[in-house]
Amino acid sequence: MSAPRRNRILDVTAKRQAALFVAIGLLAAGVGVTSALASGWGRDALREVVSACIVAKSTLSVSFPCTDVQLGKPGTDGYALIRSPGFASEFLVTPLAPLDGIGSPELQTDAATRLWAAAWDARSDVAAALSKPLGRTQVGLAVNGAGTRTQDHFHIHIDCVRQTVRKALDARAAKITNQWTKFPSRIVGDSYWVRAIPGSDLDNVNVARLVADSPQADGPMPLDGATVAVIGSTLADGSDGFYVLANWSNASAEHVLDHQCRGV
Repeated sequence: MSAPRRNRILDVTAKRQAALFVAIGLLAAGVGVTSALASGWGRDALREVVSACIVAKSTLSVSFPCTDVQLGKPGTDGYALIRSPGFASEFLVTPLAPLDGIGSPELQTDAATRLWAAAWDARSDVAAALSKPLGRTQVGLAVNGAGTRTQDHFHIHIDCVRQTVRKALDARAAKITNQWTKFPSRIVGDSYWVRAIPGSDLDNVNVARLVADSPQADGPMPLDGATVAVIGSTLADGSDGFYVLANWSNASAEHVLDHQCRGV
């Protein structure tokens, strides 16, 4: 065998071995950080998961330990879809950029709008996890306030909506408009402001910006203590839409979700 050909074979073998070592390392790291996230270890565990997913996608074109990774495209920062380690049907959508919770001003830019659309699209993953179809009114998105979240990397929870929440909103559908109003009763123990937005998807909706522009504040509303939920709905006129809930009391919007998906 000629020396050049032998060198080429050795070079290919070395690259394959390097890729194998990278894959093994990612698998080990992915399992470790996912376990850390499941056990609630450290407020940066989610950020470590995302970092491992970026390396896996960039080097091996696989998303593990994430379910899916969309690397940044022109005008976007990319995002990851993660199967929750704690609940059978819950998923998380999180940016690849290291953004510290909903108070990050970057989340109000056009580049971050895709996060909300991706979170709503992930309802199909929730349905697949349950092995049953879900209607739009059975799915919700939630972002916990800074005082109740366990991870500081911004993320959107996607799962089934509590039946009591859906019924409470439906009962007031005629009073919920595209203007922010105070919801007259508590929702799972918390007070919320609510507004409706039309449309069957969130492709051009930046929910963080909507909440930040709420007239409940003098100027743009600071989001550090904001609690936000988006509930798929049928609006009062029978069209597809969403109800956006928000408060500024560092509450847990995740309370509007039912991680056991009872009644679906």
